[in-house]
Amino acid sequence: MRKPLLLIFTLLLAALAAHAQNRVLKGVVIDGVSKEPMPGVSILVSGTNSGTATDVEGKFTLNVPESGAKVIISYVGFVKQEIEVANRGSLTVVLEPDVKALEDVVVVGYGEQKRSHLTGAVATVKMKELDELPVGDISSALVGKLPGVNVSGGTARPGAPASITIRNPTKASKDGGSNSPLYIIDDVIRSEADFQLLDASEIENLSILKDGAAAVYGARAALGVVVVRTKRGKAGKPTVNYTTTVGVSDASYRSKMMDGVQLATYLNDFNRSRGLAPNDPEYYSADELEHFRKNNYNWFDMAWKPSLNTRHAVNISGGTERATFFAGATYFYQNGNVDNISYKKWNFRASTDVNVTKHIKVGLGVSGNLSDNKLFYLKQGGENVEKDVTNLLNTPQFIPPYVDGLPVLLPGGSGTTGFHFFEAQKLNNYTRARNVVLNVNAYLEYNVPFVPGLKLRTVYNKNLGNDWGKQFGTYYKTYGFSMLGDNRHIYGGTPNAPTRLNNGDRLRFNPGYTDGYQLNFNLSYARDFGRHSVSALALVEQSEIYTESIATMKEGIFEGGNDYLMSAFGAKDIGPNAANESGILSYVGRLNYSFADRYLFEVSFRRDASTKFAPEYRWGTFPQLSAGWVMSEERFFREKLPFINNLKLRASIGFLGGDRTAAWQWMQRYTPQASNGAVFGGNSDRTVGIKLEKLPNYYGRWDDVTKKNFGIDAAFLNNRLTTTIDAYHDHGYNLLTTMASSVPLTIGSVMPAENFETVNSFGLEFATGWSDRIGKNIDYNIGAFLAWSDNKNVLVDVAATNRGTWLDPTGRSSDRGVQGYRYLGMFRTQEEVDRFLETNPDYTIMGYAPKPGMLYYQDIRGPRQTDGSYAAPDGKITEDDQEFLTNKQNNHYTFGLSFGLGFKGFRVDVVTAGSFGGQGLVDGDARKKAGKDISRPVFWADHYTPENPNAKYPDPFYEETYSINSAFWFRSAFAFNMRSLNLSYQLNQNVAKKLGISSARIIGVGMNPITFFNPYDYKAASGDYNVYPQMRTWSLGLNLTL
Repeated sequence: MRKPLLLIFTLLLAALAAHAQNRVLKGVVIDGVSKEPMPGVSILVSGTNSGTATDVEGKFTLNVPESGAKVIISYVGFVKQEIEVANRGSLTVVLEPDVKALEDVVVVGYGEQKRSHLTGAVATVKMKELDELPVGDISSALVGKLPGVNVSGGTARPGAPASITIRNPTKASKDGGSNSPLYIIDDVIRSEADFQLLDASEIENLSILKDGAAAVYGARAALGVVVVRTKRGKAGKPTVNYTTTVGVSDASYRSKMMDGVQLATYLNDFNRSRGLAPNDPEYYSADELEHFRKNNYNWFDMAWKPSLNTRHAVNISGGTERATFFAGATYFYQNGNVDNISYKKWNFRASTDVNVTKHIKVGLGVSGNLSDNKLFYLKQGGENVEKDVTNLLNTPQFIPPYVDGLPVLLPGGSGTTGFHFFEAQKLNNYTRARNVVLNVNAYLEYNVPFVPGLKLRTVYNKNLGNDWGKQFGTYYKTYGFSMLGDNRHIYGGTPNAPTRLNNGDRLRFNPGYTDGYQLNFNLSYARDFGRHSVSALALVEQSEIYTESIATMKEGIFEGGNDYLMSAFGAKDIGPNAANESGILSYVGRLNYSFADRYLFEVSFRRDASTKFAPEYRWGTFPQLSAGWVMSEERFFREKLPFINNLKLRASIGFLGGDRTAAWQWMQRYTPQASNGAVFGGNSDRTVGIKLEKLPNYYGRWDDVTKKNFGIDAAFLNNRLTTTIDAYHDHGYNLLTTMASSVPLTIGSVMPAENFETVNSFGLEFATGWSDRIGKNIDYNIGAFLAWSDNKNVLVDVAATNRGTWLDPTGRSSDRGVQGYRYLGMFRTQEEVDRFLETNPDYTIMGYAPKPGMLYYQDIRGPRQTDGSYAAPDGKITEDDQEFLTNKQNNHYTFGLSFGLGFKGFRVDVVTAGSFGGQGLVDGDARKKAGKDISRPVFWADHYTPENPNAKYPDPFYEETYSINSAFWFRSAFAFNMRSLNLSYQLNQNVAKKLGISSARIIGVGMNPITFFNPYDYKAASGDYNVYPQMRTWSLGLNLTL
C-alpha cells in the first residue's frame, strides 16, 4: 500500500513543480497602420497546442514556460511574428500588413478567404496585369489568363465586348437562355453589361468561381460566377495614381479578295460552263480585261484606315485610422477603322469608410458609367452590324465608286442592289446606343464587443439605368451609265437619270429604364482558437428589378432633314411598350473550419425564391460541401519531403440552379389586336380582339446542376514552382428546354420552356508556373495552362423519326463533329468521269451528272423512308448521304503560355493563347459563287478550267456540288496567337523623388501583335472572312504615382 501512495505523491509533486515552471504572460496587439487594438489575433506558444486570442481591446493572457518560451502572433493579412518572451511579464506587439499575404486573400461569395484555406476551384487574376492593356472591356483582357475561363470576341469592332463562359456550360435550348456566368460586384448581383463597363483601375480583386463554390449564389450560379471587389480607401497620406495610354489599331489580317481582272476572268469561265456562246455579251472582252488590269478599285482599302484609342484613369486614396476615402474616374475612347464608328466610355467611383466608434463602421459608395456606342447605319436588306465590312469586301473591284464625280449605281442581285458605301457614309446615318448607369451602395457594420469575431452587417444597393437608342437613316442618289468597252462592262459614258436609294429613310427611338435594389442582412463570425479556425455566415438577401422600354419610328425624312422627328413626314409606328419586373428572396448560410491549417472543411446552403416561376415551384435549396487536406502540413511530410512546400488535396460537390429563362412563363400571355377580333353579323368590321400567345407551363422551375470537382494544389522548391490540377463533372438535369423536335405540328402553338433535358459536362484543367530571381537585379516568371472539356447528352429533345439513327444525339457529345459529305476527289478530265461512270452508271451529285471540275462524294445511303430508316445506296448524292466527318468541330483543348522578365526597372511580359482539337472549315460564304455584283476571296482565282485542270479549286459553275461541307474545305483548327506584349520601364526611385513624384512608369503594349498560325487562304483572322477583323493595337502609356 505504501508504494502506490508514494508513487501518487511523487506524481503530484512533479505536476506542482511543472506548474511552478509556468508563468503568466500578458500583452496587447496593435495594428501598425491604424494604431488601434486588434481583437481575434492568435497567440500560440511555439511547439505546443497552448494558445489564446486577443479580446475586443486587443489584450491577451497566456501561460508560458518559465524559460526559453517563444510565442507566435498571427492574423490574416498581417506579417506573422515569433517572439522570445525571456523574462518579460508583458508584451506589446505591433503587427504590420503583409502585402504578399493580402495578395493571398481571395474574394469569394459574400466574403474572402485565405488562398491556403480554399477548398473549391476558384481562379484569380492580378489586376496589375490588366490595368495597362488598351481594351475597352475587362473580358478582352482575360484572354489566355486562366484555365477553364473561355473568352470569345472582343478586340475587334469598337464597343463590341468579349464574352466569357466558364468551363463547358451545361445549358439546353430555351427562351431567354444564355451561356454567360453570374456577375457579382461588391456582393451585389449585376448584369454582364455592368461588368463590361468597369475599368481595370476600379477593381481590387477579381475571382471566378468554377465549381460548387458558386452554390452560395443558388438558382443563378449553374454557369459559374465572376466576383469583383472594387477599390476602397486605405489609411495613409493621400496617394494619386494616373495612367494614360494612346494607341493605334489596324487589322491583324485583311481578307484578300479577287481583284477586277481575276473576278472578270472567273466570270468568263463561269459563263463558258453555263454554255454561253463565245460572242455572248455576258463575257468580259479583252479590252475590258486590260482596262481592269490598269484600273482596280479595292473598296475595302479605300474605306479602311488605322483607328485611334486613348484611355485616361486617375484615382486618389487615403485617410486616417478613423476614416478612409477613394475616388476615381476613367475615360476610354476608340474610333472605328471606317468613318462613323466610335465608342466612348466614362466611369466614376467614390467611396468612404468611417469608424464611427470602436465597434461601428459605416460606408458609402457611389459609382456610375456612361457609354456612347455609335455604329454606321447601313440599311440594305437586313440590318446586320457587319454589313459595312461585308459589302466593302464583296463589291467587285472592277467597279469604280465614282465616274466623273458621280456615284455609281451598282448592279443588282446578291443583296447589293444599288448599294454605295461611300454615299451612304456621307449621310452620317447611324445607329446609336447611349447608356447611363448610377449605383449607390451603403453599409452599416457592427463588431459585437462582447463576442470577439462576431460582426453584423447591413448592405443596401440601389441601381438605376437609362438606355437611349436612336437610329437615323435617310436616302441617297446614284447613277447608272451607258457603259464602255466592247461588251459594255466598263463603267463610264453618258450618265442616266439618278436612282434614289433608301438607307432606311426613318427615325427610330428605343428608350429604356431600369430600377433595381438589393438588400442584404448578414451575420458573420471568424475566430481562431489556437490551432482551430472557425468562420460562419448567415445572410438574408432580397432584390427586385423593374425594366421598361418602348420603340417608336417615323418614316419619310425630307431631303436635307436632320435627325429629329420634325424632319420626318411619313408613317408613324409606335412599337411595343415592354415592361418586366422580378424579385428574389434568399437565405444563405456557410460554415468554414480549419484545424492547424491542415484539415479544411466548408459547408454552405442557399434557399432561393424567384418570381420567374409559379408560387408553388419558386423555392429551392442549393447546398454545397467541400473539404481539403494540406498534406504538406503533416510532420511526416515535412520531414520526408522538405522540397514540397505545399500539397493540398481538395474535393467539392455543389447542387446549383440555373434560371436563365424568360419570366412569367407560368402564366398565360395575351396580346390585344385592333382588327383580328370576332365578326358579329353581316359585313361589320372586326372588333378588338385578344390573341393568346404561347402556352404557359405552370410547373416550370430552374435547371438543376450537380457540380463535382477534385483538385490538387502544389508548390515546390521554396514556392518557386506551383501547380494546380482540377478535374470536374457537372450533371445537368431538369434543364429547361423549348420542345420543338418532338412536338407535333398539330399542337398549333409555340411551346414554353419545360424541365426535360439531361446533359453531363466534364473536363480537366492543369496550370503551372515558375517564378525566381537571378542575382539581385533579374527576376523572371514562366506560366502555362492546358484545359480540356466536353459533354454528353443523356436525355434530349429528338424528333421521333430521328431516334436511333445517326441524327440522334442521345448518348453523344453536343459537338459530334462536322456534318457533311465524304469527299472522294475532283474530276480533272472527261476520261476520269467516264471511268467512274462505268462502275457507277446512275451517279449524280445534287442532281447534276458528273463533269470535269466537279467535286464528288461517297454514296452512303438511299432515300429516307417514312419510318425514319434509309434505303440502300442508290448512286445519287443527296442530303441523305451526309454523316459526321470528324470527331469534333470545335476546339475542346485550350492553352496559354506566359513569360515575364525584369531587369533594373525594365520589364517585358508576354501572354499567348491557343486552342486545338476541332476541325476548321473555309467560311460557308467564301465557298459560294461570285457574280458581277459580288466578289469572293482570292483563292477562287485558281479554279478549274480545261486549260487549268490541276487547279486547287473546282469549276465555280456547280455551286450546289461544292459549297456543301466536305473534307475538301477542311483547314486546321489549331490556333495560336500572342495576345499581349508589354514592355515597361520603372523610373529609378531617387530620380522620381527629385521630380517630386513617388513613382513613374513608361508603358508600351501590343495587343494581338503576332498570329503564329493562320490556315486560311484568304488570311482572315478566323474562319469568317467578311466580318470586322481582329485588331492589332500598339499603344504607349505613362503611369504616375504622386
